[in-house]
Amino acid sequence: MAVKTSSRNVRSKELGSVKSDASKRGVSSRKVSSAKKKIKISIREKSKSLYIDACFFFPPNNGAYEDHYQDGRVSVEGQLIAPILLPVGSVMKTVTIYYKNNTSEDLTVWIVKHHIDHHAYSGEVEVTYEACPPGTLAPDNFLKQVINHFDAGGQILDKYMYRIEIGSTIKQDGQERMLRGIRIKYKGPS
Repeated sequence: MAVKTSSRNVRSKELGSVKSDASKRGVSSRKVSSAKKKIKISIREKSKSLYIDACFFFPPNNGAYEDHYQDGRVSVEGQLIAPILLPVGSVMKTVTIYYKNNTSEDLTVWIVKHHIDHHAYSGEVEVTYEACPPGTLAPDNFLKQVINHFDAGGQILDKYMYRIEIGSTIKQDGQERMLRGIRIKYKGPS
């Protein structure tokens, strides 16, 4: 049977043993308190956020696009693509897609990676895929979809290039399926 102990109790036990070891060796309490600070700093790791506005997404092959400012961007050919510029060693925790979709079809999202070496044995590898469902939401029909499942645990690997692809955008005859932007929550490289 596993015994559950809180991390606070474990830390206090570790700090207590540091204190007692220090007092045996004649180390001042000032040095012990600096050891406490080091332990606290190394335990906490904050998540960071990267926002990518729709204006950074472009159609492939220099296709035409339309900006609808606060509403977002659509491609005349449908698809939009943008690079994901995170440091090597970072770990994506979530990707949130902000969009509008009052049609009957999903807005599809892929994150793909491919090796920088053009002689690599594999082409593009799908990091994740998500279908953002249609819907309406007062007051302005903006929706969001959170993605939290990734290949390689979401880690940004060395020698790979990452991009996000948005499929089949549209704005015509009262139908809107458009991208507003994305937010990537990640932990920095260790």
